[in-house]
Amino acid sequence: MKLQIIIAVALTTAVFQADAAGYGDVQITYMQPAAADAIWSREKQVTPRYPLELAQQGIIGCGVFNISVDAKGNTTDVSLVSSVPEKVIARPASKVIKSWKWVNTSGSADAPEQKLIRLDFCMGRSTMEEVQARCKVQATAACQM
Repeated sequence: MKLQIIIAVALTTAVFQADAAGYGDVQITYMQPAAADAIWSREKQVTPRYPLELAQQGIIGCGVFNISVDAKGNTTDVSLVSSVPEKVIARPASKVIKSWKWVNTSGSADAPEQKLIRLDFCMGRSTMEEVQARCKVQATAACQM
């Protein structure tokens, strides 16, 4: 419990004091449906690029998004559920999500699907490994103000 409070406080503080130079990483967490229950999976399982406008401003944070995937595997709607900092990452993150293509990996018939995902945007100066470790910790904190 104490660790979660410290992480949440550190995340809120770091959002506004992130270094603009260094390494950036984006971590994706699929919240709903669980991977085993999903009809659609991202076609390319590569880490999305850190949005340039966030990196230039040194903004780190997270966003939870509701995504609609149609029966053809296209992203048709992206809406922000919550974010830290509030609403700053919505537009650049939505651009990233809207570009995703989906493939049916379930064996079930193609059908529309609603997804709830979380994107964590992390930055650091030392190494990419350090940034990825930060992102894993950040992903455990609440993504809301």
